[in-house]
Amino acid sequence: MITYGKLQPNPVILQSEELYNYILETSVYPREPVLLKELREATAKHPRAFFGTNPDAGQLLALLLKLINAKKTIEIGVFTGYSLLVTALNIPEDGQIIAVDVDREAYEIGAPIIEKAGVHKKINFFESQGLPVLDKLLQDVSKYRANTSQIR
Repeated sequence: MITYGKLQPNPVILQSEELYNYILETSVYPREPVLLKELREATAKHPRAFFGTNPDAGQLLALLLKLINAKKTIEIGVFTGYSLLVTALNIPEDGQIIAVDVDREAYEIGAPIIEKAGVHKKINFFESQGLPVLDKLLQDVSKYRANTSQIR
């Protein structure tokens, strides 16, 4: 969890902040792509930075996306887009992501970094609560399979 920019260990799994910091410094941060680091640092300045995805969780997400060979994903609750960028970097070039968040302002923090990464075309962002978008997707399943731009 990020607490106003400071990563905190999971109290159930890791009993020591020192151990968690050691893991981050030796295993997680060295493997974190530069643009994800840039987005993490931009997110740390936000007053609700604790909503952000931790880099260790992001690396687990990347592994899972590759293992299941994900091509189309839905992300409800994007915040500044750290996990969204992780996803976009780890799905194929023709992959698609439907991203939903009520706070476009927070998403705009990460949007330039996502664009710099060259994966913005994979993302269809909806400024909305999640349920209306999911309801629309269920109504238009055949359209989604063909082209997500038709959902709007």
